[in-house]
Amino acid sequence: MMYLNDHYLREVPKEFEEISRAIFYSDALFETIRVVKGRALLLDHHLNRLRMGMVLLGMQWPAHWTSQNIMEQIQRGFPGSVRLRWTVWRKPGGWYAPTQTEVGYSMTAVPLDAEAFQWPNNTVSLGICEEVRLPIDTFSGLKTLNAARYVQAARMASLRGWDDALLLNERGRVAEATSSNLFWWEGTELRTIALSEGCVAGVFRAFLLEQVSDLGIPVREVWLEPEELDSLNGLFLTNSIRGIVPAQLEGTASRPSAATQELARQLYLHLGLA
Repeated sequence: MMYLNDHYLREVPKEFEEISRAIFYSDALFETIRVVKGRALLLDHHLNRLRMGMVLLGMQWPAHWTSQNIMEQIQRGFPGSVRLRWTVWRKPGGWYAPTQTEVGYSMTAVPLDAEAFQWPNNTVSLGICEEVRLPIDTFSGLKTLNAARYVQAARMASLRGWDDALLLNERGRVAEATSSNLFWWEGTELRTIALSEGCVAGVFRAFLLEQVSDLGIPVREVWLEPEELDSLNGLFLTNSIRGIVPAQLEGTASRPSAATQELARQLYLHLGLA
């Protein structure tokens, strides 16, 4: 039986049962993909991250999930320009310990405001969410449905008038924003938070790190104390939906770096969107 929104049901709906492990245990992963005219950007990067996550969680990768097959599904169902969310969950069975390795999945989408990445008119204001601490372990880099910490950080940002929040890890160091990785400039060199600090292994982050070596831009993955944020130059955020977005810590007067905008132009050109 089931009690759902003030109604008693004699049986649990099959659709609910199908996704029950995602609801009860967050036993699921997801990818958020920018689709432009039916073309899924950075699809191979998304597939690689999803496959890595499924291996770590003991989920079976369906044999028909090739890059070509997934692209065909997206083009058939979402031929326009959309923000697509691909959610993968473990099939029902067991309590905390699962009895299944097979997965179900869904794709949902909402239209994009623009096909190409847009350079924003204003920088994103950032504050530090002191209430949240991200754990550091083998699973830190995965995009799971266990997003309570990110939801609360985003809620705090909204309540305090910031555009976004920076989350700290269990060591009290900066890890990431609520849905983006953090980068900044030191002279002509790039810096970003190392994955060992507990941030999500962002798809656009991985793409950027691959491309900057070809562009001759040195980059280092480091750790960052919160008190160092005031002195950083050219802060920017990256994710697969927004691309590169300039940012600044709330209360500081830092300005976007011209190097950041040029880097964005080069990366978007590589993606065929410039």
